[in-house]
Amino acid sequence: MTLTGSALRSTRRIHLVGIAGAGMSALAKLLHQARGPHGESPWVITGSDLRAGLELDSLAALGIETWSGHRPTRMGGVELVVASSAVPETDPELKAAAAAGVPVWKRPDLLAAITGAVRTIGATGTHGKTTTTAFLTLLTQALGIDPSFVTGGEMIELGTNAHYGPDPLLVLEVDEAFGTFEHLSLDGLVVTNVESEHLDYFGDVQSMEAAYARVAAAVAGPVLACVDDDGASRLALTTDALTYGFNQDANWRIESLTLRPSAVDFELVGPRERAVPVHIPQPGRHLAVNAAGALGLVAELGYDPLRAVAGLARFKGVKRRFELRGFLGGVTIIDDYAHHPTEVATTIATGRLRLGEGTGALVALFQPHLYSRTQALFHEFGEALAAADLAIVTDVYAARESPVPGVTGELISIAVANAGGEVVYVPHRAEVAAVVTARLRSGDLLLIMGAGDITLAATEIAERLVRSRE
Repeated sequence: MTLTGSALRSTRRIHLVGIAGAGMSALAKLLHQARGPHGESPWVITGSDLRAGLELDSLAALGIETWSGHRPTRMGGVELVVASSAVPETDPELKAAAAAGVPVWKRPDLLAAITGAVRTIGATGTHGKTTTTAFLTLLTQALGIDPSFVTGGEMIELGTNAHYGPDPLLVLEVDEAFGTFEHLSLDGLVVTNVESEHLDYFGDVQSMEAAYARVAAAVAGPVLACVDDDGASRLALTTDALTYGFNQDANWRIESLTLRPSAVDFELVGPRERAVPVHIPQPGRHLAVNAAGALGLVAELGYDPLRAVAGLARFKGVKRRFELRGFLGGVTIIDDYAHHPTEVATTIATGRLRLGEGTGALVALFQPHLYSRTQALFHEFGEALAAADLAIVTDVYAARESPVPGVTGELISIAVANAGGEVVYVPHRAEVAAVVTARLRSGDLLLIMGAGDITLAATEIAERLVRSRE
């Protein structure tokens, strides 16, 4: 694809604030890899983030100049600043740019410029959009297309969350947070589900659903909505969206589903009643649903689904989406980004499938993400986590929010107990690895869930398991 005809064409040096976040790092890679009509690199990309760590290091390894903290003095020559939606206007680098007359965009503005210049398809929804976007990427690659893509997590088989391809197609994870999706120009869209989320931005469920409806109505090509989800089904009734799922009235229908500990097989039956056999070498009923939406969209765009479907057999997973982190001392460690009750319930159900008929326990380690989400959904989190044999809950990962009096991880811990589950509350993140390791036995499956820094516990627990067996 070419982006030099976009609103960015007159800009040479672009600085990204909050570059280490999943969405921003992907855009940094895309712009860094971009090439003009004669093979030239149109832009010089730099970036900063308050967090030092592996993501900054990986971007630097690609040749992108990065630094941690606020360093406005290093921004000389910058012609455009793009900030993560989570970065406040008081950020020193944003203030310095504004004072110097340098345009300051938010991430949605950059995405608007990009999608306005290239044919764009993608997936949105409360859950499953990263995996569905990954599926769209693999499906188009199987058709012989080399698309650009931007996903919210690293695709394991491709080793990245972004790629600049020469063909005129962008596959994009369409983020609803901060209303980002309303800024985009889209030519095809999968809506995986529509549940209560990001109400700190939308205000209420009705406003959130109205935003989804506006986005769907503005898409220039086909829209597919999951009929098995109440919110997405309502969307289909009020727009021209086609449907997919298990419902017999779906335009793209899942049939003959077979779930195994390591794979999913099914047939996708389309409007002409032609069945497409699908094999995904990863576990989980939800993968069948996401794949149905992606394959249905590809078919509605005019491509051959029987040819495209081979791409799904390549799927090795997405980082932090039911990612196998290790098998140590007889314990299977799975890391997942689940941070909403529905996601937690789905991850636990997939863990049960992975555990199979063994005698081991399913242990769920959960770190709540955001005080607002914890306050609104602690009852639902409790019900979801009670399905584990043991839930270990730590305190809230604040991210962009300030503490709310009385809102801690203990609210969820109490809700788990009230729902009949066994639970241990470990408020201090530093103590988690020791507590979890002491409760694990050979044959157990450990699910580590949350959108914060709880992912680091996987390595800490693995190291303790190794030492305990020496």
